[in-house]
Amino acid sequence: MTHTARFRLSLLCASVFALTACQSIPKVKTDPVVAHPQISPTEAYNANDSQTISNANQPSIANQRWQDFYSDDRLKQLIATGLNNNKDVEAAMLAIQRARAQYQITDINDAAKIGSSAGASYGSTRGADATDSYNIGLAMSAYEFDFWGRVASLKQAALQSFLATTAAKDAVQISLISNIAQSYVSYSYNLAQLDLAKRTLATRLESQRINQLRFKAGLDSELSSVQAQAAVEQARVAISNAETALQKNRNALRFLVGSPIENSLLPPAAISRITNNTVLSAGLPSELLLYRPDIRQAEFNLKSAGANINVARAAFFPTISLAGNLGFASSDLTDLFKSGGFSWGIGPSVSLPIFDGGLRQANYDISEIAQQQALNTYEKSIQTAFREVNDVMATRQTLDDRLAAMNRMAQANQKNYQIANARNKAGLDNYLGVLDAQRSIFSTEQSILNLRQEQLNSQIQLYQALGGGVNLDVPVNPPSPQFENVSDKVSRVAQRTEDTLQRTQTVNQPVAQP
Repeated sequence: MTHTARFRLSLLCASVFALTACQSIPKVKTDPVVAHPQISPTEAYNANDSQTISNANQPSIANQRWQDFYSDDRLKQLIATGLNNNKDVEAAMLAIQRARAQYQITDINDAAKIGSSAGASYGSTRGADATDSYNIGLAMSAYEFDFWGRVASLKQAALQSFLATTAAKDAVQISLISNIAQSYVSYSYNLAQLDLAKRTLATRLESQRINQLRFKAGLDSELSSVQAQAAVEQARVAISNAETALQKNRNALRFLVGSPIENSLLPPAAISRITNNTVLSAGLPSELLLYRPDIRQAEFNLKSAGANINVARAAFFPTISLAGNLGFASSDLTDLFKSGGFSWGIGPSVSLPIFDGGLRQANYDISEIAQQQALNTYEKSIQTAFREVNDVMATRQTLDDRLAAMNRMAQANQKNYQIANARNKAGLDNYLGVLDAQRSIFSTEQSILNLRQEQLNSQIQLYQALGGGVNLDVPVNPPSPQFENVSDKVSRVAQRTEDTLQRTQTVNQPVAQP
C-alpha cells in the first residue's frame, strides 16, 4: 500500500468516525434491572393445617427429587416411563439442542472464516486491449473486530436463551410429573367410585326384591315397587358413568406415559398414601426463585433482552472488519502456479450507514421495550407462583375439617337409613323415606372419596407449585465459547501491559525521607 493510499484510508476512517460522533448514540446503561414482585419473600406462608409448615429452618419439599418425594413404586415407574416417552418432553429436549446450536453459530462469529476461491475473467481497463485473468487461492471473508461488543452481546443473548430453554424443559418436566401423579390418583378413586356404585346397586336390588314381595303379598302399593325399580336404574347409570370415567382416565394416563400400561402398574382403589412425607414443608417464598422453572426462564429471558439492547447500541458505531487473500494470479493459465504468479492481499474496511431514516434508533427503542416486557413477565411469574402456592395452602387448610364433617354426616345418614328401613318394614312409613336415605348415603360416600382424592392431589399440587420435580442435582452444561475475538485479546494484552507498568512505577517510586 502506497503512502497516498494509506492517507486516503486514514481520511476515510476519520470521516466515518466524525459522522458517528455527530449521531445521537444511546448511553451505556449500568444500572441493574431489578424486579419488584410486590411480595414478601422473607415471611413464612400462612399454613394453618397440621400437615403443612412454613419456616426458614425446614427447606422446601421442592428440594427433594421426585424419586424421593413419591413413595408409590408403581407411580414412580410410570413417571420414569413418561419422562422417557412423552412427546412434550421430547420437544423440549429438541428445543435445548436447537438453542445450543444457535449459540455455536454466534460463537463462530468470533472465528476467522477462510475458504478456497478460483476464477477467470476477460476484460479491459481504460480502453486498453482486453486480457485474460486467472486466480486461485485462499480467501478470508470479512472478520469483524468487536470493539463495541456487538458479537459478544449476541453471544451473551444466545447463552441466556439457551438457559431459558433448559428452564422451559424443567417446567414441562414438573408439569408432566404432576399430571401423571394426579391421573394415577384419579384412576384409583374412579375405581373406588365404581366399587361404590356396584355396592349401591346390590343394595338397591335387594330393596327392589323386598318391595316386589311386599307388593305381591298386598302389604304395600305398587308405588314402592316402582320407586325401587327407578333407584336400581339410577344405580346402573352411576356404574356406567364410573366405567366411562375410569376408561377415560386410563386413556389420559396412557397418553401422559406415552406407552401402554400394564395392569400391574395400575393403582388399587382409594389409595391412601403417595408421598414419603407426613408433613409437607413449604419453606419460604424466596425459595421459589430457586426452584420454580418458569421464574428462572423469565429471568434468563430478561438477561437476554438486556444483551440485545447492547447489540442494538453497537449498531450506532462503525463496523470494522478485515479481509485478505493468499494464492496465485496470472494472465496466462499456464503460468498460474509459477513463482512469479504468487499474490496476496490484506486490508481493513469500515462501514457505517450515513442515513437510515432512524432505523437504528427504532431497533434500539424496540430492544428497550422488549426488556421492559421481559421485566413485566418476570415480575408476573413471581406473583403467579406466590399465588398458586397460597391457593394450594388455602385448600389444604379446610380439607381435614371438611372430611371430618363429611364422615360425621355419613354416620348420621347410615343411622337415618336404619331407622327409615325399620319403619318401612313395620308399615309405619312408605318406601320413599328409605330411598331418600339410600341416596344420601351414596352421595355422602361419593363426597368422602372426592375429599380423600383432593387431599392427595393437594400434596401433588403443592409439590408442583413450589417447583418440585426438577432434578437439581443434575448439573446443566451450558455451551462454552470456543473462539475469542481479536479485539478481546488485544484488550487483555493492553490491560496486562498497563498493570505491569503501574507495578513498575510503584516499585521505582522514591521512598519518602523521614
